[in-house]
Amino acid sequence: MVILSVRRSFSILACITIFILLSGTGYNFHDRSTRGIPITYEYTTQRIKEYRRMLTKDGTRLLPSAAWSPLSLSECIFGMPAYYAPCVAQKLSKKVLYAEELLYPAFEIRQPHFAVEEHKDRWRSAALRAKERGTLQDSGWLVYKGQSGQNFVFGNVSYTHPNRYDSWSPEACMGSLVSSEDIRSFDPVQVLAVPGHPAIRKSAIVVLSPDSNSFQHHLDRVTHILMQGSYLTFGEHPHVITGNRGTAFVDQLWERLGYGPERVLHSQREDTYAEKLIFSCRAVLVHPWLSLKTLEAFSIDYMKESSTRNKIVYMSRSNGRAKNGGRKVLNESDVLNAIRTLLEERAKGEELVVFDEKDFATASDLFEWFNNNVMAVVGPHGGAMYHHRWAARGTLVIEFMPTSFTSMAIFEEASVLSQTYATVIVEPSGSGGKDMIIDPEHVLSLLRRHLGIPMRRPRHAEHMGFLSDEVHDAVGDVEDEGSLAEDPLKVSYQWGGKELGL
Repeated sequence: MVILSVRRSFSILACITIFILLSGTGYNFHDRSTRGIPITYEYTTQRIKEYRRMLTKDGTRLLPSAAWSPLSLSECIFGMPAYYAPCVAQKLSKKVLYAEELLYPAFEIRQPHFAVEEHKDRWRSAALRAKERGTLQDSGWLVYKGQSGQNFVFGNVSYTHPNRYDSWSPEACMGSLVSSEDIRSFDPVQVLAVPGHPAIRKSAIVVLSPDSNSFQHHLDRVTHILMQGSYLTFGEHPHVITGNRGTAFVDQLWERLGYGPERVLHSQREDTYAEKLIFSCRAVLVHPWLSLKTLEAFSIDYMKESSTRNKIVYMSRSNGRAKNGGRKVLNESDVLNAIRTLLEERAKGEELVVFDEKDFATASDLFEWFNNNVMAVVGPHGGAMYHHRWAARGTLVIEFMPTSFTSMAIFEEASVLSQTYATVIVEPSGSGGKDMIIDPEHVLSLLRRHLGIPMRRPRHAEHMGFLSDEVHDAVGDVEDEGSLAEDPLKVSYQWGGKELGL
């Protein structure tokens, strides 16, 4: 009996040990040694889950991005497609410390507001051309579903620099054919034994997206690559392998994200060696999780209340500073005068401000001013319009575009940030051109209907539980839900009902 008891105890202990080992799946497919890899880089499924969970909170409050977190699959199991990251990792020749497939939750965004039906028809034609991302429904909502991302962490590898930086190529980060083929294993002992050997970085992340040096593509691509792989750094800031250096403002964006100039490796002409290399180039272009995480990384509270939010900011392209030609509003003075007259008639203390980046000494000053003061952003499509991101949830965004140049970028970003987006789409003023004449009445119509209208609480708030009681109460104090602006963002799921919280 004693022997049986001992055997039974040993069996139970063995089962517990196996369970613990399986619950923290370790990634080290090709080399069981950890030579050159610091002990802090123990990539286990359980540890990464815990760190991801920790990053969803600010103290005791869940952050808005938490409601949109993708599902992580980090083990190659029966039935998983062979092209999912955990299964791909088993076939790679280099050491893989960790690999995960991210399944992004589907979402829907509402079509813009329009001044006239003609603008709506033009916009819908443009939206149908962007169907590789979102599919326009008859209901006027665009559905974004079936989006996946991949993260890999490689150990003791070098990255071979590309022949050209910042090019719009399918092989660039976020391109359809992006690959880790230029990442190769190395033996630290052999490398360090060579006189004048290259530096071996502790950690690095590949961020080689097209036009990574430009303000707008730093925001819509660089940040998404960084955010998708952010929790794999365990709170550290690795070196960044990226393209050409941008403007002083782009440098400040890097610093706000925690990457000083000594951490950003621009246009390297030599291979980069790292003990740990994060490859998150298969990142999604449009998703609330990435956009909200970017705001959180910039320390911008898009839910923030402010009593000084009374500025309507106009973004001009007629001041000679636009880096790309065209899309000027030829009757801009008429539009501005009409807006000023409307604001005087409203007599609510609202003020029209023509944006000038020189008014702000630093990016931090600009972020804070927009977040505290801006209630609307108006102007022709261009880089300056991207500053709408720093404004709060519910901000009105009115974008002018010629039919010869339509873009979904600002519409998509404003919508996933729950800002009220409207557009005026007109024929260009000249054949083959991109400049515009905007009817001031169209702009005034949109301002009268949407300026200063508070937005309903997030559609997914109660389901995900990230709103505090105080925010629920504050929203409830506003007259009634029918008088509030509709949230342009919602969860997309084929099933619904109270049981699902949808």
